Amino acid sequence: MRIMFLPVAVLLAPAVAFGRASPKDVDYCNRLADLYVHYIGRSESSPYDDVHRGSNDTQVAAAQCRQGITGPAIPVLERVLLNNGFTLPPRG
Repeated sequence: MRIMFLPVAVLLAPAVAFGRASPKDVDYCNRLADLYVHYIGRSESSPYDDVHRGSNDTQVAAAQCRQGITGPAIPVLERVLLNNGFTLPPRG
């Protein structure tokens, strides 16, 4: 068993490493999501009964940031914020 485990672990290691977002990316993504939720969309946990909400893809991107899935989320949030006249926070 031990002999079979080592090659499998070596093959899977790069996939696990590439799947992780850097802490700087997670921080940047969360700052983008905070701007989006505060000014454009709203959080599902918001105490305000606001009927204005952002698009579904942007809501998903904000949720992905909270989960550390930054790859697909950052471009969506950047695009929406820039299209609405926001200056993006510094990255990293």
